[in-house]
Amino acid sequence: MRGFFEKTATQLPYRSEKGIHSCASCGLYKSAHSPKMEPYGACEKGIMVIGEGPGEDEDRKGRPWQGRTGHVLQQQYTRLGIDLFRDCVSLNAVNCRPVDKKGFNRPPTEYEIACCRQKVIDAIAQYKPGMIMLHGAGALSSLIGYKWKKDLGGVMKWRGWTIPDREYGAWLCPTFHPSYVERQEEDNEVAIIWERDIQRAFEKVGKPFPFSADEEQRIIVSENPGDVLPMLLKEAPPLMTIDIETTGLKPYNKAEHQIVAISFCFDVNRAYAIPFPTEKRHLGLLKRILTNPNVGKIAANMKHEDNWLNVLHGIEVNPWAFDTMQAAHVLDNRPGITGLKFQAYIQFGVLGYDEEVSPYLHSSAPNIPNRILELTRDKDSFRRLLLYCGMDSLLEFRLAELQMKEMGW
Repeated sequence: MRGFFEKTATQLPYRSEKGIHSCASCGLYKSAHSPKMEPYGACEKGIMVIGEGPGEDEDRKGRPWQGRTGHVLQQQYTRLGIDLFRDCVSLNAVNCRPVDKKGFNRPPTEYEIACCRQKVIDAIAQYKPGMIMLHGAGALSSLIGYKWKKDLGGVMKWRGWTIPDREYGAWLCPTFHPSYVERQEEDNEVAIIWERDIQRAFEKVGKPFPFSADEEQRIIVSENPGDVLPMLLKEAPPLMTIDIETTGLKPYNKAEHQIVAISFCFDVNRAYAIPFPTEKRHLGLLKRILTNPNVGKIAANMKHEDNWLNVLHGIEVNPWAFDTMQAAHVLDNRPGITGLKFQAYIQFGVLGYDEEVSPYLHSSAPNIPNRILELTRDKDSFRRLLLYCGMDSLLEFRLAELQMKEMGW
């Protein structure tokens, strides 16, 4: 029966920052032939396929991927050895057909995606897929958009990554929607990229995540630099990441700026975070570590660390060995993908560890101090800052190791 729902079926419990969203508040079900379309497919290989929204053929037949675009997807999957309906289970970011005022297909809105998000999340909990294909901007927004607090960008920014998402317990693999590929039939490059993206995603079926333990348990925080610096000096590892937390972006306003915390990592499972040394003997130990020619230093945007250490403390780091931001750009020159937070998510599934600290790190201009010193006035808040600093070093080291391997070092 058209538009018929039990009350509970139209009140999904998904809650966002703007309140509760549900089928009832969305209203697309009122004009759909197949409202609230259920997932379809046997999922024998643990693959979930998420599109944007049902089209006319899907709405009429009550199953995803039934029209011309669906046939394009089926053929591509078959060429790669995957049966779309036997090996996978499919649904959409919005599971009622979105139409414009003339009754034609249209992309779902962000609000409609939010209203249907809980249905998608429930399907993941039910089927427990090991890999999830995200075809198109709507699918990307459904599973990543609401938890990526920075600029999401479009599909082009995210396509091709195989993300070990810890919340869903599955590899998230965004790529183009088949309708986009079909529209670009004169551009053979798009079809080639699309096929490679899907092939790369299928290679993750059954593969374990690279890391799964709670990284914060891997951070050794000490309020006394004297407990850590002698050990680092004695250890003298061949490669070590360093990360600092500062009162701004530029250090030239020396009267107001300072380095608040510093962290180190030379093992993928351990990092050390301390308040930045203020005692002369501790600063001497730090300088010996950072200028040891046998210890290569790694950072994410080494120019920042180099500038602050040199301008405020006269420490010329030697030698700099690797920069994860530069390496990310060399490996993939798309804009918006070189930052540590983005790389930490797409490579290791680590997301949101900066949320509590990030508001204190921004200022109105590069030479104007931020609010980081507020975190030093409370013991628990300062520990949170040191944990954050240690997380940066740990993830930088893991990322550098991965990038070096990919670059053939």
